[in-house]
Amino acid sequence: MIELEQLKQLIAFATHGTLSKAAEELYISQPALSRSIQKLEKTLGVELFDRKKNKMELNENGKTVIQYAEKILNLVDEMEEKVNKNNQVQNNFSIGSCAPAPLWDMISLFGRFYPEKYILHKIENNLQLFEKLKNDSYQMIILSEPIDNSEFFCIKYKTEQLFLSVPLSHPLAKKKEIHFSDITDDRMLLFNPIGIWKDVVLEKMPNMNFLIQNDRIIYQELAEMQNLLHFRSNFTLEREDNFKNNISIPIIDKEAKMTFYCVCKKNIKNEIDKLFDSFSKNS
Repeated sequence: MIELEQLKQLIAFATHGTLSKAAEELYISQPALSRSIQKLEKTLGVELFDRKKNKMELNENGKTVIQYAEKILNLVDEMEEKVNKNNQVQNNFSIGSCAPAPLWDMISLFGRFYPEKYILHKIENNLQLFEKLKNDSYQMIILSEPIDNSEFFCIKYKTEQLFLSVPLSHPLAKKKEIHFSDITDDRMLLFNPIGIWKDVVLEKMPNMNFLIQNDRIIYQELAEMQNLLHFRSNFTLEREDNFKNNISIPIIDKEAKMTFYCVCKKNIKNEIDKLFDSFSKNS
């Protein structure tokens, strides 16, 4: 059976032209991407590439699959959007965020003030979030920049500060604060998705070999048992203690600090005023 992820991977190759660039964009290893594409070819029973020494290009079969893959993924997006709209009944509330930690924090806060509501949520970029707020796919969004528009209510939420979690035996553990450039290990554990932080991490640490983990429990087990460097933030440190053999050190580059804003249409603001009132009380 063809998997949606395989179609996304094939489109990434078509977009970037090489396996290495596609793998970097997808946050997976090049061998894993190659195996996945070979599995897709086996499922379809045809070759999708003309393979030459140190080079591969989409053949006519591959180009045909790309055309249908784009249509399929667009239909999936339309389906998700339609389902989300259908689900926005009285006890549902849809939130989009550009980063995971403020979203987790917001879901917890919603549970305190509106325990009767079921939260639908997703991580997307700022532009996607605002467009979907305008067409009511989201009822509230969390952005990394404020919105100045008379149709919308915008309020400052919280600032997230990145920390590096370091084993006590690591040379960096002696530091009180660090820069991204101080992190010279060749491997680092990274939880996915990280939303808007991805651009920061890739820009500041272009040569790092990130070990990507999508499962939160496995991520925590690897971080603790394998003594791997990984990111924390003030959001996560408020909820979870450091591992007993680790210390969290603040990263002091200006890019390691980001302020988030909550935005909603003014016509629903009254529904969640208790939430917004809590921001000023805790600031």
